[in-house]
Amino acid sequence: MISPGLLRPYRFFTSLTDEQINDIAAIGEEKSFSADSVLFRESTPADNLMLLLEGAVDLFYSNGGAGAAANSTVCSIAPGAIFGVSSLIKPYQYTASARATKPVRVVDINGARLRAMSENNPTLGHVLISNVAAAVLARLR
Repeated sequence: MISPGLLRPYRFFTSLTDEQINDIAAIGEEKSFSADSVLFRESTPADNLMLLLEGAVDLFYSNGGAGAAANSTVCSIAPGAIFGVSSLIKPYQYTASARATKPVRVVDINGARLRAMSENNPTLGHVLISNVAAAVLARLR
C-alpha cells in the first residue's frame, strides 16, 4: 500500500475521484530498480501497471518479430508516465520489455486487482481505459 498523495499529482490519476485514488493506492507498492534491470519481458503475463516516479525506462522489443529488430527501442519512459498498460488490455501480455536505463523508483500497481476494481466500478474502468488510450496515443506522437 502506498499513500494516495503519491498518485494525485500525476496526469494519469488526476481525473479520478479521491475514493478511486485511495482504492488504487491500496493495491500499489513503491519499488526501486537499479540501472539495467529488466522490469518485465515481452510475451509474458502483464501483471502490473507501473508509474515511473524517478529515473528512466526504455521499452524495447527483445525478440524482434513483426518486422522489428531484436533489442530495438520502442520508446523511452520519463518520470510521471505510466507503462505496462498491457496489464489492462486483453490478452494481458506485455507487448514489449522494459529496462531501467538509470536507477528507477516506480509505483507498481497489481493489474489483476485493478481490473477487478474496474469490473466492479464501470466508471473507474472507463476512466482508466480512457487514460491508457491517451497515454498510448501520446507515446505514438
